[in-house]
Order: sequence, then structure tokens, then C-alpha cells
Amino acid sequence: MKSTHLSWTYMFIAHIKRDFLTNTRSLIDLISIIGFMLLIIILFPIGLGPDQEKMSIVSNAIIWIGLILAILPSLDKILQKDFENGWLDQIATTSIPLEIVLLSKSISYWLMVLIPLILSSPLFAILLSMELKYLPWLIVSMSIGGLAISLIGLIGSALILGAKRGNILLPILIIPLMIPILIFGVGINEAVKIGESPFGNLFLLIALALIYLVISPFISALLVRIAIGR
Repeated sequence: MKSTHLSWTYMFIAHIKRDFLTNTRSLIDLISIIGFMLLIIILFPIGLGPDQEKMSIVSNAIIWIGLILAILPSLDKILQKDFENGWLDQIATTSIPLEIVLLSKSISYWLMVLIPLILSSPLFAILLSMELKYLPWLIVSMSIGGLAISLIGLIGSALILGAKRGNILLPILIIPLMIPILIFGVGINEAVKIGESPFGNLFLLIALALIYLVISPFISALLVRIAIGR
């Protein structure tokens, strides 16, 4: 049993390395995502005007909304390329648990796309005139919420495999699942701003991330097998 667990761990790490090697050859997607989020962050202050007090109230929510809007167009690509070139078909016919492979793809997406966006949050906070003392809580909440978002994106990407215009359908399917993450993520910093404890929202955000960490690989594997069998 121990050797089985070690082999699964090795496969999990090996597939994350594969995704890194595959995606680092083309950094244009990551650059476009960061650029799109930067554009969103710049446009909001223009629309709200020079009122610093109003900006400080909504700055936290703007960063979260910008994060979600920036990554939505890329979520369908988590599985699409591997499905089109037949790699998922090959994995599904081997003894390798498909759930582990899909979980590794979600984790690699979180590390390669969401973490760079989160590390760019100090720049976004400065552009929105956010007080830097709130930045640690913002980074923590976005890291946990980003993991949950990537797991939701895995389900959405598996759901639209083989579908025509799936990139249009995907936001409609997964945005309702992201709303609780947005609420709790924004609630963490808002609680800090008014002097209340942020741990209630933080624990709820962690609970959501753990729930999706458990169910997302199994739901996605079922959807991938259905797509392959069509």
C-alpha cells in the first residue's frame, strides 16, 4: 500500500512538471492574462473618478473581480489541448488514476497562472490606492480562493470538452460557483478594515477550497470519461 501511495505521488509530481514544461514554452497566455487584469484595474479608477475615499471602499472587490474576469477566458484551456491531441484518451486507458492526473493539472494551473497574478497584487493595490497594511490578508485570501477557482475551472473545462462554442458556455456554468468564493474573499479584507476578526470568512473560504479539492477530481474524471466515450 505504501509503495502504491509513493507511485501515485510520483505520478502527481511528474504530471505537474509536464504541464510546466508544456506551458512555459508559450508565455503569451500568462502575459495576456496579467495584461487583461491590469487593464481592468486601470479602467475602474477612471470610471469611479478621483474620489480616494470611494476608491478605498471598493478597491478590494475590484481586485477580486479583476482576478475572476481575467482568468475566465483561459479556464477552458486546462484540458482542451490534451483532449484534442488524444493525450487524455491515452491516460484514460492506462492504470494511472485519471483523478490524480486531473488534480495535477488543476494544481499546475493554480501555480502557473493564479500565483503570478496574486504576486502582482501589490502593483494592483498601489494603482487602487489600497493601504498596504491590508495586503497580506489580500494575498492569503486570493491564494486560497485562487486554488478553489482553479478546481472549479477544472470541472468547467471537463464539462465543455468537445462542445462547440464551449468558451462562451463556460462562464455561465461556473460563475455561480465562484460567487461564494468572491463573497468570502472580499469579506476577509472588509472585516479587517472595520476592525473585526477576518477568521470567520477565512475559515469558510478554506472549507470551500477543501470541498472542491475533494470533489473536483472525481467530477472532472467522470465528465472526461463521458467526453471520451462520445
